[in-house]
Amino acid sequence: MLTKGHYMQTEILQALRSLAPKIYQAIKKGDTSYTEGYNPTADRQLAIDLAVDALIFETLMGLKSVGGVMSEEREEAHYKDLGDFLVAFDPLDGSSVVGANFLVGSIFSIYARTPLGFKDSQIGQKVQMAAYILYGAKLELVISIDKQVQHELYDEYQQIWVKKGDLKLQEKGKNIAPGGSWQYFTQEYKAFLDHFFKQGYRLRYSGSMVADVHHLLTREGGIFCYPSTYDAPQGKLRKLFEVYPLAFIVENAGGEGSDGNTRLLNTSLEELHAKSPCFLGSKVEMQVLPTWQNHLKQS
Repeated sequence: MLTKGHYMQTEILQALRSLAPKIYQAIKKGDTSYTEGYNPTADRQLAIDLAVDALIFETLMGLKSVGGVMSEEREEAHYKDLGDFLVAFDPLDGSSVVGANFLVGSIFSIYARTPLGFKDSQIGQKVQMAAYILYGAKLELVISIDKQVQHELYDEYQQIWVKKGDLKLQEKGKNIAPGGSWQYFTQEYKAFLDHFFKQGYRLRYSGSMVADVHHLLTREGGIFCYPSTYDAPQGKLRKLFEVYPLAFIVENAGGEGSDGNTRLLNTSLEELHAKSPCFLGSKVEMQVLPTWQNHLKQS
């Protein structure tokens, strides 16, 4: 028997399925130029960032099941009197490469509402559902709930979502997606990357985190990494909008997520736009991380 919670989660999922084609069309026709504005973490905003943010925000705030919404593009969370779930989202991950027609996506994480709202420092341990939408040659949706990761493809001709099956991350992969700029990498991190390249791993980094993680999930596994760097000691990726949801999905697909020391979902949320180093991937590749981290501590 379905619970009230399941019905509410279904409402959110149906909203994402309805939103995806609208966002897809907005991206195709939208303005990819930069505005004069910046988001709360000082990234310059594109016009399409703001357009997609508004579309998602208004839709989620209109759902009976949603009591609070937090966007990467907004300073503060917004709450309603009623609604049992909180939704955090990155409206357009990888938007800096959308003008070059690269694969980009929207990322979502859903939580049961508590009195602390999004200011619960342990919210990463309370993800109930996560999802992302990919906008590329195909329109795709990946949903993780009940320890499964479901993959769906949109049929534009019939205007229906077609289930493609569950995603499982291979225990040992062939790809490495290292984020950041080489000039800011530590010597230890360069050695960590070299460990994989010497074994013939393929470089697969696009500038869109959600695209790179999706590639690992669907194309022979491996590791995505964006560490602490000289120019970003706390890491660059936002916990609430990118790290927690994608770590939740990767774990449920059989992989692991770490900040280099701690399981990502166990890391505390110090403030709404807090950032973190991020390593996501297949189990064999992730097992290399503690060895590298121990070396780093000794250096």
